[in-house]
Amino acid sequence: MMTIKRRFIAGAKCPKCQALDRVVMLTSGNDEWIECIDCGYSENRPTYVDEPEVPAVPDDVGVIQFKPRQPQ
Repeated sequence: MMTIKRRFIAGAKCPKCQALDRVVMLTSGNDEWIECIDCGYSENRPTYVDEPEVPAVPDDVGVIQFKPRQPQ
């Protein structure tokens, strides 16, 4: 049987009820999800993250955007 680890996320607001500091991250094996301890809202962590689109025209302040490093 897998153990579930619970960690509060400081400064996080619940997406449903907007309660501050009431969201906990739960981890069991490779699964991660968040839950609100006030309203019971639950959301699974995505298994992938879309890369942000690179703007076609550089912005006026000259910010350089780096791509994430690929594992070797």
